[in-house]
Amino acid sequence: MKKYVFIILFILLLTSCNKIKVREENNRESHIVVNKQLNSADSDAIEKFMNFNQIKQTPVDSLIKKYPPLWDKTFILGKKDGFITEFRAGLSKQFTPKEIRSRDIKIREVTWASSNEENLTVWFEKKDHKWTPVTHFIWDKNAVF
Repeated sequence: MKKYVFIILFILLLTSCNKIKVREENNRESHIVVNKQLNSADSDAIEKFMNFNQIKQTPVDSLIKKYPPLWDKTFILGKKDGFITEFRAGLSKQFTPKEIRSRDIKIREVTWASSNEENLTVWFEKKDHKWTPVTHFIWDKNAVF
């Protein structure tokens, strides 16, 4: 009985995320809009258009100073706070299971509001004392993970 409940929950989870995955694939090459004033109630927030290649070329600390994030979290991939969840599924495509089990990959997860409807999360890996972008995910603000 527990097995059937688990299977049904798993199927529901997969179908609910289909919209998010399609949106991520459609936005892969498109421009990303990051609101400069994230918590402002007025509609004249200054916007900066950028794409993932620009994020790759800009140090994360400079991005955070210019565009304050909704959240900024650092964790070791594979440890308690760094499990690969549905939200972090893109990280499993970037690292092998062996690398994840080694638990020596330091990840910084930074999320910005990219529009009124979507958020942008970028995962950075610490390499040679620098944060290097690994992957990103554009997701609906109303999505539940």
